[in-house]
Amino acid sequence: MRYPIAIEPGDETHAFGVAVPDLPGCFSAGDTLDEAIDSATSDKVERVNISLPARVLRRIDAPAKSADESRSGFIANLALRA
Repeated sequence: MRYPIAIEPGDETHAFGVAVPDLPGCFSAGDTLDEAIDSATSDKVERVNISLPARVLRRIDAPAKSADESRSGFIANLALRA
């Protein structure tokens, strides 16, 4: 899926900034314009570690299993639809 991006120019002391207006909170920066755009549009997978109460995990796992998705995939799809 493609989204428009907004670019904030960088200079010798400031990084280039990239924001994705259709995805609030999605932004990136880089020392070069190409680096900033690549960071904002990359589908590179990153492993994260979060702590949630067991009751919250159960509320995630049940619908994830019903949708035949992993916990990570289910959370990612929820975030993309929000």
